[in-house]
Formats: sequence, C-alpha cells, structure tokens
Amino acid sequence: MTKTTSDRIGQLVKSQKFGFSLEQAFYKDPEIYQAELSQIFSTHWLYAGHTSQIPNVGNYVTLDIAVESIIIVRTANGHIKAHINVCRHRGSRLCLEPSGSAKMLTCPYHAWSYSLEGELISARNMPSDFERTSNGLHPVNIELIGGFIFICLNQAPPSLVSLRRDLKSITTLFGLNDLKLAQQKSYTVPANWKLAVENYQECYHCAPSHQEFARIHVMGKSPEVFQKVKTEYFLANQGNPKFIEFNRYFDLAEDGQEGYQYDRNPLTPGALSGSMDGEAVAPLLGSLQAYDGGASELMIGPLSFFLIYDDHVLCYRFLPTSVEECVCQVSWFVNQSAIEGNDYHLEQLTWLWDLTTKADKSIIANNQKGVNSRYYEPGRLSEMEAFQQSFLNWYLKALVA
Repeated sequence: MTKTTSDRIGQLVKSQKFGFSLEQAFYKDPEIYQAELSQIFSTHWLYAGHTSQIPNVGNYVTLDIAVESIIIVRTANGHIKAHINVCRHRGSRLCLEPSGSAKMLTCPYHAWSYSLEGELISARNMPSDFERTSNGLHPVNIELIGGFIFICLNQAPPSLVSLRRDLKSITTLFGLNDLKLAQQKSYTVPANWKLAVENYQECYHCAPSHQEFARIHVMGKSPEVFQKVKTEYFLANQGNPKFIEFNRYFDLAEDGQEGYQYDRNPLTPGALSGSMDGEAVAPLLGSLQAYDGGASELMIGPLSFFLIYDDHVLCYRFLPTSVEECVCQVSWFVNQSAIEGNDYHLEQLTWLWDLTTKADKSIIANNQKGVNSRYYEPGRLSEMEAFQQSFLNWYLKALVA
C-alpha cells in the first residue's frame, strides 16, 4: 500500500460505525482488496487440506489464494512440506492440477526440476556462475492441527501454542488425525469474500432461509427456543468431554496467537447427525461410543470453519478470486476406516450442506447486488449478529495493523 492509500483506508476504518454493516467501499474498492491480500490472507493460518489426501511420497494438493498458489506435498522422508507454486526460472506454475503425484516437481515450460523438498536439481544450459542452491522453491510455513494441514505465507506467523493446548482433547476425542476426505465441492460466489464470511457468522437468516437446516439444528430456531433446548441439552450431558468451550476468536484472540473458537450445540431432539432425516450417515468418529445429539463448531484463523458431528466433519473455507468474487469450498470427512457404499453414501452425507451452501450462494450474490446500489448504506446489526460484529471488529483492526 502507498502512504496515500494507507491513510485513506485508515480514515475509512476510523469512520466505521460500531453495530452497523460495513461501508460500501469495503466490498468494492480494489485498493482495499489488495490491502486484504497483504494484511489478512498473507498473515494468518489457512486450512489447506488433510494428511489423508497425500498419504504417499510424491502426493500433492494445491491451494490457490487469489493470485498465489501453494503446493502441499508428501516428501521422500514422509514429512509434509509446502512451496510456492512458482518456478524460479521465469515464473511458470509448476503443478497445474489441484492434486496429483510426482517423483519430482518439474516445470512444464523449460523443464527445471525440483526435489519434493523444494531443492533445484535440474536446470539445463545455465551459465557457469549460476547458483543452484539459491534457486530452490520458496518455502511456506506449514503446521498440522490434528490431521488438518494449515499454511501461512507470513515469515512470522501467529503462534498456535494456545490453540494446541486448549484443543488437544478434542483432537483426540474426534480422531481428527484419523479422517479421510469423502467429498469436496467448490461453489463460486459472485460476491466479495467478506459477505460470504459474514453470512456464515450469523444465524439471523437461518429460520427464513434454511428450513432444512432448522429442522436439524436448534440454532436455526428462535433465540428463546435455542437457549431452552441448549440448557436442557447441557444438563442431560453433564461431564461430556465434548463440552469444553473456548472463545479466543477474531477480536478476542490473545496477542501473538492465532484466533480460534470451539463450542458444542444441540441438534433438534431426536436428531443424531446433519442429514436429511437427522439419522446417522457414517460410522462414529475417533473414540466416540455413542451419539449425544449435538454438533461442535470449531473455527481456526479468519477463514477456516469446521462443523463436527459425531459421525462426520465438514470444513468450510472462503478464498477470494477478485474484489467481487470468491470461492466457498466445502469438504466432508469421515472415519478413515469407513467404506463408501457400505458405511456411508455420498448423497446422504452431503445432502444437507450442499443444499444449504447453494442457498447461501444465492443469498450472498443478492447481498452483493444490493451493496452495489448507490442507495446502499450500512444497516444496524441485530442482537443475533454478535459474532458478525466480532468479525468486523477484528477485520478493521487487521486491515490497518
């Protein structure tokens, strides 16, 4: 950012009213978008996949964040590393597919080749003073949380010490190391990424917009009904190890630590999982012995959201592609021992959240159309949009950090 741009954005941040949606510029201004790529998407931990997706040496997946692309690969010693997907010769992408397997990473343009660890091992007809050792792939910080892979483009990423400490028992209980990817779907949303994230943060819209969700999740009903059922649920499950609660997310994160949040909420009485009829759709996860009629919400960093049922896990991530377009990627995970067609069926497993996400895609697109209007002005947030306000507090601070 130039100083002029920084000052202008700083003034917009300063003038933003608490308790209201964002000013129009935050959803449309290309300079603000570039600041977001620098201040948010390049500085925080982002979900990149699960270890089960790259079980063997040479297996890789790629993650695209706006103009950046990252390769996550299983190396010769069995470790997982991440590299910027840019050849050090003239900048071509190395891996052109979202996933695959390779003995080495070879540029399709001029055939420069790199080891899985990122070292340059072949570059034809180069001058005698060319230094191979200084032309390896740019490394990317990578960490595992359970079996989930997270990357950060910042050389000094936020600490995960507090997160690991607080969520250790949950990682073990739900067997997050022992999952496998059952399905992944991408939904291109013609809207600014923040409108997608804000929509995910609140259930003010759930009752009128997601009747299928509200049949299964008490959260989709009125606040009075939700609180009543949640109190009854907790009283009936005292001592349940799933019932820890940590809220160090967004503006509540400790200094220097990545933000995270975990809590447990009830499903509609009688429901066991997030499915068409509330019935189980896959084998129990981890060391669980029985269903308890609830689901856990886990949020890590600004853009990675996990919904943990007793028999499967969903991950939502929101990735920008331009100022007024983003991609919502949804992944469904089951116990690694589960067999498709026998222990679970993809149509049943994905029905609820595929339907809900498609509905959200239309909702968010219409939101962007309204925000584009010259008559748009920030509206007052409801009492049911407190988490959205927390996100906005964090966003505004992060933008000018």
